[in-house]
Amino acid sequence: MTVKCIDISHWQDFPDFEEVASAGVIAMIHKATEGTGYTDPNRATNISNAMKAGIACATYHWLSPDSDPASQMAYYLKTIDPVPGERVVIDYEEAGCTLDQLHEAVQALAGDPRDLQITVYSGHLLKEQLGNDHDSLLAGATDLWLAQYTSGTPTWPTGTYEYYALWQFSETGEVPGIDDSYVDLNQFDGTDAGLLQWISPQGVTPPVPPPLPKPVERVRVGITAPEGVSVGVRVNGHLLRPVTRRPNRRGPDR
Repeated sequence: MTVKCIDISHWQDFPDFEEVASAGVIAMIHKATEGTGYTDPNRATNISNAMKAGIACATYHWLSPDSDPASQMAYYLKTIDPVPGERVVIDYEEAGCTLDQLHEAVQALAGDPRDLQITVYSGHLLKEQLGNDHDSLLAGATDLWLAQYTSGTPTWPTGTYEYYALWQFSETGEVPGIDDSYVDLNQFDGTDAGLLQWISPQGVTPPVPPPLPKPVERVRVGITAPEGVSVGVRVNGHLLRPVTRRPNRRGPDR
């Protein structure tokens, strides 16, 4: 499966987005802020470079249980300065967060005059708190970006959300152009054109989905060398270096 949507933060450093786009990625969500005082230092550069490579982008805010949700949303919006109809995401996963805090955050974003599109990102926390209940505020004002790492069919709080919009199905993905860290992989519940429409601001014509990348022929070579002997491998004249990926950390940065 060609992965079309990734989400990253400063933990993925500064990817080569031309290579990321060539691998088939057409959409990216980048961490923007956390709490009322943390701004991801890589967001502006990464989003600019991703958009130059033809990748549609949005941002998310990590909701902290330790400060006022409305103040957090004010900080988020001041940082990203969204255009009318922009997609904004509340990352709701930290232990200690409550539904009341999520409601306050959603209401703060919904009250912004720019008519923002609001998404809630969550996994087990929201499922455990909602159970089978219907939450009218969340159902009417937001859609769901589900986090669940499974190879089977995911589960989500269907009493509130009939469908999920986006499913984060892996936190250990490997994407060309992001060589030093694993990356979150996501699947949209729809077509590529639908994904681009979803992630783009309302009223803005999204980019046309590029054609599927051509399959790359892979040659696998096994080398056994005596202990203590270093091995250098050149492919088409280029010296390859071993890739060691750092774990993909999700969590508070403050």
